[in-house]
Amino acid sequence: MKAGKDNTVIGDLPETRQITRRLRALLLLAIAIFMALAVRLWWLQVMNHESFAERARQNRTRSLLIPAPRGKIFGRNGGVLAESRPSYNIIVSRRDMRSVTEEIEILVNHLGIDHAWLVRRFEEARYEPKYESLVVKEMASAADITWVMAHQYEYPELRVESVPQRHYPNGGFAAHVLGYVGEVSPRELQAGRFGRENGYKMGDIIGKSGVERLYNEVLMGKDGKRIVVVDSRGRIQFEVDRVEPTPGRNLYTTLDFDLQQAAEQQGDLMPKGRGAIAVMDPNNGQMLALVSRPAFDPNLFSLRVKSPEDRSEIRDVYQDEGRPLYNRVVQGAYPTGSTWKIFMAVAALNEGVITVEDSRIQDGGLQIGNYFMRSLSHLGRPDIHLAIVKSADGYFYRLGLKMGIERIEKWTDIFRLGQRTGIDLPNERAGIPPSREWKAKVNPKDPRWRDYDTAAASIGQGIAITPLQMLRMVAGVSVGGRMATPHLLLKAAAGYDRAGNWQGEFRYVDKDAFTVPISPRIHQTVTRGMWGVVNENGTGGGARVEGFDVAGKTGTAQVASTRRAGEKHKDHAWFVSFAPWDKPEIASVVLTENAGFGGTHSAPKAKAIYEAYYQRTRGLKEKQPIAGGL
Repeated sequence: MKAGKDNTVIGDLPETRQITRRLRALLLLAIAIFMALAVRLWWLQVMNHESFAERARQNRTRSLLIPAPRGKIFGRNGGVLAESRPSYNIIVSRRDMRSVTEEIEILVNHLGIDHAWLVRRFEEARYEPKYESLVVKEMASAADITWVMAHQYEYPELRVESVPQRHYPNGGFAAHVLGYVGEVSPRELQAGRFGRENGYKMGDIIGKSGVERLYNEVLMGKDGKRIVVVDSRGRIQFEVDRVEPTPGRNLYTTLDFDLQQAAEQQGDLMPKGRGAIAVMDPNNGQMLALVSRPAFDPNLFSLRVKSPEDRSEIRDVYQDEGRPLYNRVVQGAYPTGSTWKIFMAVAALNEGVITVEDSRIQDGGLQIGNYFMRSLSHLGRPDIHLAIVKSADGYFYRLGLKMGIERIEKWTDIFRLGQRTGIDLPNERAGIPPSREWKAKVNPKDPRWRDYDTAAASIGQGIAITPLQMLRMVAGVSVGGRMATPHLLLKAAAGYDRAGNWQGEFRYVDKDAFTVPISPRIHQTVTRGMWGVVNENGTGGGARVEGFDVAGKTGTAQVASTRRAGEKHKDHAWFVSFAPWDKPEIASVVLTENAGFGGTHSAPKAKAIYEAYYQRTRGLKEKQPIAGGL
């Protein structure tokens, strides 16, 4: 050690020792930091290599959705009723966009999108994953596409995508059968059939009504995707991978294109533009035609992004007092009028209240307490055949009183009237059969069931039944009591489902058909009476078709008290029927709202449908075009 002037060793000075300690501490700290950095580097590059590599890949790649086209919907003979056709959408990548306010301003100013709609659109997307893109314009024009492509550098968050667009080539043809599609709503995504837990997401197109909704899982395919490389600003550079979408499966309905067209034409001729027509094969329940008036064009609803004009048209549909979206065949419940007499005849003959050999009952008006029940017929003591042919109210008043409400309720249950038929359409209504329980519930001030109620119910008043239920009842009677389930599905083609699982072709199997006890003698008696309605100068002569034995029953259902006047309260006009009488091939129901007599306003419409069927199936030349048009 070097000594100082006072012989002290410099290295032993306190200051020197303090400096040495500090240097050692710094050295240890440096070593610790180096070790920490080394450990961290090892952790990042070795232990977490895959995770960070994936993040890096995500920073330079994007996964873009390729929407799957929905399956086509066909008629029974192959005519296309719904399909998907190519279209172009404008998409916003929410991960790459500017602020919402700035983005909305760009879209409004340059692509003409409605400001209020965009605000709602981005608000709904606020709780969706950030990586999901947003459709802001569908069916983009050539000018829209050109503008987006020309401004990719300034607005890399915008892109154009080719997508399948749902299209109904025949407009409103069979609209209430097909239904329409639309974007899954935020409420639907929260829970239930179309919830996120079942794999649905914002932007998915689903069925909103009709066959489109009921068989959505069959028709909806599995989306594909493409992986693209983007630059630092999110602009697509090139594609590195692609998974093609799986189209939805094709669905074949039972609809007969020609009969549907004939029914559509007759629906257009309804005096008030309101009513229902349904045609069915009584042997198996296959629906051959279904028309509700007024109708709508399902193409209006196919777009997520509605122009102001589209929204105006849709608003008109919703606000139309005729309720075009309302399917009167399955949702409309109406008093049945005299069509109910077919039910009464079958029930009374089965119960032995009357017999085939002895069925004479007094006709004409009837006084019940303070009420006088009017009858337009005064036939003396007709038998059941003449009572059906002439629609004798007085006869059926007395027949109902002889039966009593207990047996009427019993046979209502046997026929399952006032219950849903199980047709494969959403929102079917049950209706209101004659019921003491129902009266007590809705009329607590006068809950007691009286003879007047029984007499009125015997001619179809105080009852609310859907046209489809009446069709099934008459169709079942026509074939001797087998009540087939009305249905629209014929078959679904083989293909992959949304989960990617292969599904073979399947056909509809009626597991809910049931039988009403109708003996051959009762069957012949009732159906022969219905044949007389059309062919023996009865109330349904307007449905007579030369060479094709139509059997039917008219009904004129009182809507309101006779003291109330006006078109709004005119009677509903019914006609239920089948043909040919001895071996039924086709059955139908026609209901014309607020028109008057069933024989005048509904029977001729059924005739036009039967003529179309008869001339085609028998290879006959059509005598004259069916009135009306699509």
